Amino acid sequence: MKLWKPLVLGLMALLCMAGCAEKSLISIECPEISRGCTVEGLTVMTSQQPQILKPFELRVESDEAGLADITEVYASFAMEGMDMGLNRYRLIRKSEGLWVAEVTLPLCVRGRADWLMQLETKTRFGSKQYLLGFHTS
Repeated sequence: MKLWKPLVLGLMALLCMAGCAEKSLISIECPEISRGCTVEGLTVMTSQQPQILKPFELRVESDEAGLADITEVYASFAMEGMDMGLNRYRLIRKSEGLWVAEVTLPLCVRGRADWLMQLETKTRFGSKQYLLGFHTS
């Protein structure tokens, strides 16, 4: 019976380390997202200047060998202090280090143009989140 106690405590510590790990959030401003912005080896760009309710291609490219371990990429769009509804996109891996999705910005009833894109990359070791600020035309 005494053997179970260390085993249970060790298992609890392992679960806490895996589940309680703090996710990092890296914020950057991206004044011209159609020209691309680079952060920590990732380049994020759009096929055109984003416009409300008009589909555009979102591309995430890694230029470092260490980022090849990315298994999933997600993007969602919001505005400071506003709920923009459900708009989480899963990017599709097109080739080694290239992830692509066709996305559409939701309508802002207040006519604002200051967007925040939350980008999440997942690897077998965990996830990283990026917050990119950009403006629509």
